Amino acid sequence: MNLNALRHAAWIPFIAFLCVSAPIATAHHAVSAYDRSSTVTVTGTVTRWQFINPHAGLWIAMTGADGETVEWSGEFQGTLDLYRHFQWNQNTFSVGDEVTLIGNPARSGDRNMAVERVIFADGTEVNVRNAPD
Repeated sequence: MNLNALRHAAWIPFIAFLCVSAPIATAHHAVSAYDRSSTVTVTGTVTRWQFINPHAGLWIAMTGADGETVEWSGEFQGTLDLYRHFQWNQNTFSVGDEVTLIGNPARSGDRNMAVERVIFADGTEVNVRNAPD
C-alpha cells in the first residue's frame, strides 16, 4: 500500500465514528421538540418525580378548563446539574406537593414542557435554566 492510500484509509474510522455518533448526539440534546417562542404555566399536584438521567422529570395533575383532571409533565436537565446548582435530589418533590411549572410547551401539543422555572408552594421560585454560578 502506498503512503497516499494509507493516509486516506486513516480517515475511515473517524468518518464512521461521525456518521454513527452525530445522529445520537443531536437526538439526545435536541430542543426542537419544544416551542421556545412560547411559554406555558401550569399549577397542580405532584404525581411523580423522577430524579434520573439523562433528564429529570416531574408530573403534576391539575384541573383542566372542562373540569377534568389532566396531567402535565415537565422535563429538566440532568440530575448532576440540578444537584450541583440547586441541591435538588430524589426528595425535592413528593407526591401531593403543590407546584407551578413554567416552561416551553411541546410542539406536538402533548401536555409536556421543557421546564424553565418552578414555583414551590411557599412561593420560592427557581429558574433551572439560570445556574447561580
